Amino acid sequence: MKVLYFSDNASDHNRRFLEKLAEAELDVWFLDPTTERLPENWLPNGVHWIRTRQRMGRDAHPSMFAGFSAEFQGWVNEIRPDLVHAGPTNSCGYVTALSSFHPWLLMSWGSDVLYQADLGPQWRQATEFALASADGFFCDCDAVRARAKQLADLPDGRIVQLPWGIRKGSFAPDGAGPGEVESAREPGTRVILSTRSWEPLYGINVLLEAFRLAYSADSRLRLLLLGAGSEAVRVQEFIAANGLQRVVRIPGYIGRHDMPKWFRAADVYVSCARSDGTSISLLEAMATGLPVVVASGHAEEADAAAEGLIWLQKPFDSAALAAAVRTAWRRRARLRQAEDA
Repeated sequence: MKVLYFSDNASDHNRRFLEKLAEAELDVWFLDPTTERLPENWLPNGVHWIRTRQRMGRDAHPSMFAGFSAEFQGWVNEIRPDLVHAGPTNSCGYVTALSSFHPWLLMSWGSDVLYQADLGPQWRQATEFALASADGFFCDCDAVRARAKQLADLPDGRIVQLPWGIRKGSFAPDGAGPGEVESAREPGTRVILSTRSWEPLYGINVLLEAFRLAYSADSRLRLLLLGAGSEAVRVQEFIAANGLQRVVRIPGYIGRHDMPKWFRAADVYVSCARSDGTSISLLEAMATGLPVVVASGHAEEADAAAEGLIWLQKPFDSAALAAAVRTAWRRRARLRQAEDA
């Protein structure tokens, strides 16, 4: 059985799906028009990578993705898949719906349905069209499921809901950290960690301004940015303009195997995503035992409001985020005092 897996990023989410499909002895093809070069050793064994002729930015307007329709149809004609697995909804899902191919499974990435569907008429139209066309719909949480059912007539029999998760034991408070040269942590400093992509959706500008404010009040703070993305130039410009080169660490690409070490090098985890379903990095932080500050439009985990999770009522307020980071650090300090007692 041939599966054409069509998505807009080379994330760990996608790698895990591709890995499981390949393990099921399916003939899997990976199509991603946003990635020019895959990270080393990223592609699972047995999966074919399609190098597209067209290239576009992640989170591009639906009309930009519609322009990929002809090339997509060409790959469908060449590969002749038995199933197309496509998402996000308003990009790769939209292109699949335009092709009239069946059967196909639509996978939401959370923000496509919760946030981007409300960016304008064309975003909403693309989302609704893809939802109505798909033979099956995959989502990760109740909030995404409920919003999708508002946007299209989706019978429960066409919906599969399965939460994201992390491998048991892969993230924990105890274990090795980054090498001494890599981490280069100064004694007495307090490290704030963010692993979200440097994209507008993930509020990197909010995080940077919040850190600037927090650092001006407490010079012991440090920011560890493990992400990358289209906002890289703005990130570097902000750091330089505010003289933060010495206190903001950007170690570059971190492989999935090494990620737990960097979580252990931090004191507080922060996410500024404009919307979220089940956030993997949030689960990783909680499994590591880090206090968590979430400045987001939505997250399923907020309903649980676990100890150590600070949920901001003003999701995109840098000053509120800066204050929350300081509160999270005080919680961390009290916890460590209790452990040492």
